[in-house]
Amino acid sequence: MVSVAGLGCKQYREQMDRGGVPELSCPDPECQGTALRGHGWYRRYLGGERQSLRRVRCPRCRVSHAVLPEDVCAYRDLTFGAVEAGLAVERPRAGAEVSGQRGGAGVRRVRGWLGSAQEPYAAKLQGLLGPVSGPWWRGAQAVVGEAAGWLTRLRHWLWSGFRCFLGGLSGLYRHGRPAARSPEVSP
Repeated sequence: MVSVAGLGCKQYREQMDRGGVPELSCPDPECQGTALRGHGWYRRYLGGERQSLRRVRCPRCRVSHAVLPEDVCAYRDLTFGAVEAGLAVERPRAGAEVSGQRGGAGVRRVRGWLGSAQEPYAAKLQGLLGPVSGPWWRGAQAVVGEAAGWLTRLRHWLWSGFRCFLGGLSGLYRHGRPAARSPEVSP
């Protein structure tokens, strides 16, 4: 996965409708910045509506990457703004309301966000952020600032310093790639 700096959810559709492939380089250090080439599209929900997302492929390592807007969580129909709003409240029902998550499913979703402090990737993330008491998002805010957009800034900070792609609440991916699964493990 890679994201395009400065290209949010709203601008992504306009940019991609013009058919252009963003100028991106392969995140794998062994490829030494090889330019990624267009490799088709796939459909997923962004902001509650089904949209086409660009795929690119490295001609050197032959790995394909999804090109995400900078403010979208990987593998979820969520913007970073909604997650930030839900985490700021620290109560599932109120967090669901301010983040636009509806009904009981929205409350459960926000409860999961708040419980993400116990996830394995949270420990890795806190190791990169340094010693800060409290959940991972407090440490992130201490590093990149508490103002709106802190998750986007955290994604950029992690990518530029550690080549780790922050998927949002889906995890932390080294060089923008999910961990390889063994053949016997079901996705």
